Amino acid sequence: MNWRILSLLVFGAASPAAAADDIYARYFAGADNGRPCYLRIYDDAHLRSHPKQTVRRIFIDFDASQRSDETRRNGADNFEAGIGFMLKRSGEWYGQALSCATVAGHFECYLEADGGRLTLTPRGKDLRLEVSGGADAEISAEGEKDFGSFGGRGSDDRIFILPRGDRAVCDAAFPR
Repeated sequence: MNWRILSLLVFGAASPAAAADDIYARYFAGADNGRPCYLRIYDDAHLRSHPKQTVRRIFIDFDASQRSDETRRNGADNFEAGIGFMLKRSGEWYGQALSCATVAGHFECYLEADGGRLTLTPRGKDLRLEVSGGADAEISAEGEKDFGSFGGRGSDDRIFILPRGDRAVCDAAFPR
């Protein structure tokens, strides 16, 4: 067998895992010392011009050293992040842990207890969050007083571009 063909087979077989590790490192484990916060805050003028949007603030956060299942470590194939959001109707934060995996150049995540599914796709330095699971799919999470949801058919809450933001905002939403 020719050495060029052999090297293509060896390196070609390893590349999907290497690519997964690469985007995981770039957007999560290696970003902001392993503690990135991707955040979007909408002002009142934006919300008035988008009446079907219910999300006022939204973030995805990650801490490489944190995981509820202490028998596993965060890695490209399985990592834990968090989602937080605030709705127009309230000043309350809603949030939950996300279980995520790197798949073909993006991250597929789900919230436990049928809280929904979402896809995070790298877009330059930002993450594009898209509610997945069909036109009626929603994201639901618990707040201090009640449950909050967004997404669903006809809403303006299906796709968000989340630039890297101030970690203090993510930390302040759910103080420990």
